[in-house]
Amino acid sequence: IHSNGLRYMAAGRSGGTPVDILFNNIRHLFFQPCDKELLVLIHVNLRNPIILGKKKIQDIQFYREASDAAFDETGNRRRRIRYGDEDEIEAEQEELRRRRQLNKEFEDFATRIVDASNHDVELDKPFRNIAFTGVPARANVLLQPTVECLVHLSDAPFFVLTVADVELVHLERVQFGLKNFDMVFVFRDFKRTPVHVNTVPMKQLDDIKEWLDSVNLAFTEGPVNLNWSQIMKTVNKDPAGFYEDGGWAFLALDSDAEDDGSEEEESEFSMSEDELAESESEGSDDGSVAGTESDESEGDYDDESESGEDWDELEAKAKAYDDKRPRTGDPPVESAPAKRARKR
Repeated sequence: IHSNGLRYMAAGRSGGTPVDILFNNIRHLFFQPCDKELLVLIHVNLRNPIILGKKKIQDIQFYREASDAAFDETGNRRRRIRYGDEDEIEAEQEELRRRRQLNKEFEDFATRIVDASNHDVELDKPFRNIAFTGVPARANVLLQPTVECLVHLSDAPFFVLTVADVELVHLERVQFGLKNFDMVFVFRDFKRTPVHVNTVPMKQLDDIKEWLDSVNLAFTEGPVNLNWSQIMKTVNKDPAGFYEDGGWAFLALDSDAEDDGSEEEESEFSMSEDELAESESEGSDDGSVAGTESDESEGDYDDESESGEDWDELEAKAKAYDDKRPRTGDPPVESAPAKRARKR
């Protein structure tokens, strides 16, 4: 560590090509401990790339593996002598101690860099407890938020996204039934191509929204993927006119339209309930009318029965009718010959 930067030289006789990093060229300095990781590392993100070999490099990383091959190999001398649970417990304790020592050494070195730069460079650490998985390049990796960035530092290609450079985050393919969604980071510099992070699990949507709120990043969401190359061409063609026409409000309108659609469905469902209630009330009214009609008919029947003859009179009439009819076994009664009308 020097007064205006730091120099790294590889161990060995030749030493290799030295790597010089100036403090005023360091934009972000990260320390990632080896807790739940295979590496302990210090990562430097540069403002301007430097030439290393024949390539432009913007991210430089100093790391060491947390596991020591001399102790992990089964050919260790102590493992030949002793076997069993005691040996395994001792190896685990030794590995934990070695991890703590590596974390302390690397963090102390990073703190010395911050002090040597008069705090022009600030040390940042990833927050693993709010990390989420996604595909920023080709592979599905673990993305960890920090105070100022969203990073993936464990393996190449590295991913470092500065939150201060982002103007808007749009969440695509957010709809019921899908397991994943996509994130699009739109930069304040419209000439920069938006960064896509694909295949983010839907179950982490609420945690991501909470993180975006905590870092004061505006975000919108929509059900489909958008053509961002065409959108950015339109924005770069006339930025002032783009903001006069509402700016990024069309993204929010899409999400609001989706919400309105769901609300309309709910209102239609409530209308069907109202219609159902009306039909039930009409049915009850019809039932009451039918009831009154049946009551009236019953009343008429009662009136007719009351106005008719009683049982005694009906029995007397039936007896008189039976007396007029001839009984079985009685000789038939001969009727008197009819008198012929005399002719005058």
